[in-house]
Amino acid sequence: MDNILVIDDDLGIQKQLKWSFSGYDVIFAADRSSAIAQLRRFEPKVITLDLGLPPDPSNATEGLATLEEILALAPQTKVIVVTGNNDKINALKAVSLGAYDFIKNPLTQTLFKF
Repeated sequence: MDNILVIDDDLGIQKQLKWSFSGYDVIFAADRSSAIAQLRRFEPKVITLDLGLPPDPSNATEGLATLEEILALAPQTKVIVVTGNNDKINALKAVSLGAYDFIKNPLTQTLFKF
């Protein structure tokens, strides 16, 4: 079974994605350091990444830094940025940094058919 890494500090989003990805092994991380550890351990082909991560969840700085580190370590990984409705500028910045795509929260199951 393929792995999907979900990087999000919101437990509700984590539960929603675990249910949506029922055909996959879903691995979770809530911050950059745990995300990098999970990336190295499981080598997922697909990652969903929330830009608002601790220690500064109200800004995209930590999420963008996480994206850059992921792509430096595993450039073949498809990173899909999950963003709030008012965060389109940062989502587009993430795509310019190498993210595969971005989607807006709230997520729906129909968006995820790999």
